Formats: sequence, C-alpha cells, structure tokens
Amino acid sequence: MQENYWPFLLFVIVMTGTPGPGNLSMLALGQTVGFKKSIPFLIGMVTGGIVVGLLIALGLGELYTTSPRTASAFKVVSIIYILYLALKIMRMNVQPPEKIRPFSIYDGLMLHPLNPKNWAMNISAFSQFADPTAPRIFEISIFVLTFACGALIFHSLWGYTGSSLLRLMRTRKLRLCINSSMVVLMVGATLYALYK
Repeated sequence: MQENYWPFLLFVIVMTGTPGPGNLSMLALGQTVGFKKSIPFLIGMVTGGIVVGLLIALGLGELYTTSPRTASAFKVVSIIYILYLALKIMRMNVQPPEKIRPFSIYDGLMLHPLNPKNWAMNISAFSQFADPTAPRIFEISIFVLTFACGALIFHSLWGYTGSSLLRLMRTRKLRLCINSSMVVLMVGATLYALYK
C-alpha cells in the first residue's frame, strides 16, 4: 500500500465523503438535535467502521463475497436496521423538543457493520490497494486508520452541516420536510448498495 497510498487516500475521500447511510444520518441528526448531541452516534459509527475494516482485512470479506446465504442474510438485517434508523429520525421530528432522545453510541456502533456501502468500499479498497508483500500489521493499520480518519472528518462535516441547517430553519414543518428527504435518500442509498 506504500506505493498505492495516494490513490487509496483519494478513494477513501470519495467513498467516505459522498452520501451514504452514515453521512445522511449525521446530516439528519445534526439538523434535528444539533452537532453536539450527535457526537455519541458519531463515535459509535467510527468505532463500528474500524471493526468492519479489521474484519475485512482479516479475511471476513471473502465470506461475504463467496457465500450467497450470508450475503442474503446480511441484506435483510441491513435493510431492517436502516429502516429502524429512518423511523427513529422521523419520530424525532414529530416529538416535542423536550422528549427527543438523540441516537446513542450503540446506534452508531451498529450502523457501519450493517451498512452495505461500508462493506463494499472496504472490500474494494483492500483488494485493490493492499500490498501482499508488505508486513500485514502495517498494511492493516494504514488501511483501518485511513478509513477511520476519513469517516471521522466527513461524518463530522455532514453533522455540522445539519446543525447549521437547524439554526437556519426556524419552522418545524421545513425541518420535517428536509429530514424526510434525508430519510428517503438514506434508505434509497442502502437499497441501491444492496441490490445494484
């Protein structure tokens, strides 16, 4: 990966910076409760992403790509979880502000292990950019830490953008409209990643 690091870094920037369940949920959450209250969810997401990266680097990605039964079970669990998050975001928008409970660290921890985009980008990156002649620990460390930094930066930017929208949009109806759009995009991005 030493020779391929700059193309790998560009890949990470594009993949972690573009819309997906993680970024869209941070945007919606930031727009609903603000950035500070989204931080536990953010920490959970980055941690979950590290776990996925380690599992793929250690060979679990092969099970996902070679076992149709495993892939089918993953698809079902993944869409159920994304729908659960979508419903939770929508409920936040119709509850009185004092009753809103932000996403927990556990909600974030589960997102990337159940996010098909995250699995696909990790499997693609490791298969394309890893150097089989390099020390394994070094390769895995660079791989996982680069993805973790990208996720932390871009999830934070999307969450901060959402909290900026919260300050701009004073009416509840407008916030509900924006969040509904984010939820539809989040579910759509997941379905696209699962069934493309």
